[in-house]
Amino acid sequence: MADIRNNIPQRQMEMSLRDPLAWAPRMFNQALTWLGGWFGGGNLDVPGQQINAPTGDYYAGSDTQAMQVSTVWSCIRLITEAIGKLSVNVYERTATGRNLVRQHPLNYVLNVAPNDRMTNVELLEAWAMNLAIDGNCYDRIIRDGSGDCIALIPRASQQMQIFEDKDGTYEYRYQYAGDVIKYQPPQVFHSKLMGNGLKGLSPLAYARRAIANQIALTDNALRFNAKGGKPAGVLMIDHVLKPEQREAVRNNFADLEAGGTAASRLFVLEAGMQYQQLSISPADAQMLEQLKFGVDDICRVFRVPSFLVNMYERNTTWGSGIEQMDLGFLKYTLQPYVTRLESSMNRWLLKPSERERFYAEFNLDSLLRADSAARSAFYSTMVQNGLMSRNECREKENLDTREGADDLTVQLNLTPLQDLPKVADAATKPPTTNQQQQQGAKVPTAPIKE
Repeated sequence: MADIRNNIPQRQMEMSLRDPLAWAPRMFNQALTWLGGWFGGGNLDVPGQQINAPTGDYYAGSDTQAMQVSTVWSCIRLITEAIGKLSVNVYERTATGRNLVRQHPLNYVLNVAPNDRMTNVELLEAWAMNLAIDGNCYDRIIRDGSGDCIALIPRASQQMQIFEDKDGTYEYRYQYAGDVIKYQPPQVFHSKLMGNGLKGLSPLAYARRAIANQIALTDNALRFNAKGGKPAGVLMIDHVLKPEQREAVRNNFADLEAGGTAASRLFVLEAGMQYQQLSISPADAQMLEQLKFGVDDICRVFRVPSFLVNMYERNTTWGSGIEQMDLGFLKYTLQPYVTRLESSMNRWLLKPSERERFYAEFNLDSLLRADSAARSAFYSTMVQNGLMSRNECREKENLDTREGADDLTVQLNLTPLQDLPKVADAATKPPTTNQQQQQGAKVPTAPIKE
């Protein structure tokens, strides 16, 4: 069926008695939607479980195994901690702009205590981590009697499934300790990355080839180093050995194959024995080059500049250098995450009656907290152009306000064109007699005593 019928908040808005002139037509529209869905079949769809990962056997490991790759861990940690240090504000739309609403229940949940065991930073990091790994983040919404959100309890995205019915309704099924807990859509906060259905696509699942290649390279290097850097080989003898002689030779040289401390010892080959290397060395296999390429390949999936995960060889390939790459990370990586989370908060955490009046928004100024030079330049520009007062800047720096610092000021060279003649006349006009007397009174005529 259509979303209007099954989406309870939307249905309540459509049926609102605050608009009596449109109430009857909308009721008729609702009836047509019901009848058309049940008898006409026009709103029926193919049901099933929503899947956000590709099929294939390129990588059969778990998310935990994938995160053991240092590049994967670094990319996910970078995105997670960058979003975790942001703050979220609840604003009210007004005729002249907006007002910060500190007393809204959602503001307390997002900035102080989302539940009885987490801080607001941990909540944001849980959102970002689940989005970066699975492409979806979920929270159980706890509401009071009036419908306000008073708590958010994160749910692991890997344990959540979405099932859609023939009539268009869907439900969340959370697997926990062998049980399946069912949630209805109004009970769940759900934010997702790009996707083609009710679920976002998993970045980690779609990066399985790059991750599998990096794991294989790392395992190969690990096995090589565990053998003391000795490549695999064979012992060649110029005559046929008896079974007991062959077993004795194999036992005598088992330490050479095992590597470790034994591999550094000197072995004596006798009776025409020769050692022939079988495997190629890491240098010949260009293992280091492949490992470096794997870092770039994984960073490409998460859209993270490689220099942010300590890969500095190509740090000037984007823009004019690291500064532009850092700005690109903020614009093209963090901003999409932030925008999706904002839209999800406004859609699922606010009551239907509040959505036109209130909205939640991330404060990206938090990213300037560790950069005093950029913060100073920002304040200077805002004050000199009359966009912020000095007291507003002081409040952002957690400083006390000062009397007379609430006025908006601009530089004189930004005077409107029509006022330039007045300013020029005032600057070139000679002072009056009264002004000269006032200036003369300020000039001391008696000698200054030590």
